[in-house]
Amino acid sequence: AGPLMAEETMEFGDLDKTFQQSTFAGHFVEVAVDSATGEVRVRRMLAVCAAGRILNPKTARSQVIGAMTMGLGAALMEELAVDTRLGYFVNHDMAGYEVPVHADVPEQEVIFLDDTDPVSSPMKAKGVGELGLCGVGAALVNAVYNATGVRVRDYPVTLDKLLAALPDQP
Repeated sequence: AGPLMAEETMEFGDLDKTFQQSTFAGHFVEVAVDSATGEVRVRRMLAVCAAGRILNPKTARSQVIGAMTMGLGAALMEELAVDTRLGYFVNHDMAGYEVPVHADVPEQEVIFLDDTDPVSSPMKAKGVGELGLCGVGAALVNAVYNATGVRVRDYPVTLDKLLAALPDQP
């Protein structure tokens, strides 16, 4: 017997012109904010995702959790500082670059809805690509607003943006 061989083709056609092909997610974040210092601590994060058939739940969950952590970093830590006089990027290297670590998010959960999509592809699946990232920043700043009453409209949410607007201590 010769080597085992298999051939198949997949034609996508024009489904994207006939049907909505997007994935959808809702993000929820619980934070604690120190009323004296303005320090923000993320307590829990949840993503509820509708992404068609999930072919590998373990890797899909890991991808979404990684993206959620990335979104937390963007909302709380990442800032591009520019010297406006010279047009110079002040933090142009990785020396002062902060990234979130596991301790920054003690609890993360991902729920995939049973959302098999019969027209998205022959596998009835969609991608989870950026699904875990989109919406995290908004969920986080809304959680900070809910905790403090301070609306931060420019990322990242830093102490200087919170302290000036926090209510006076009793």
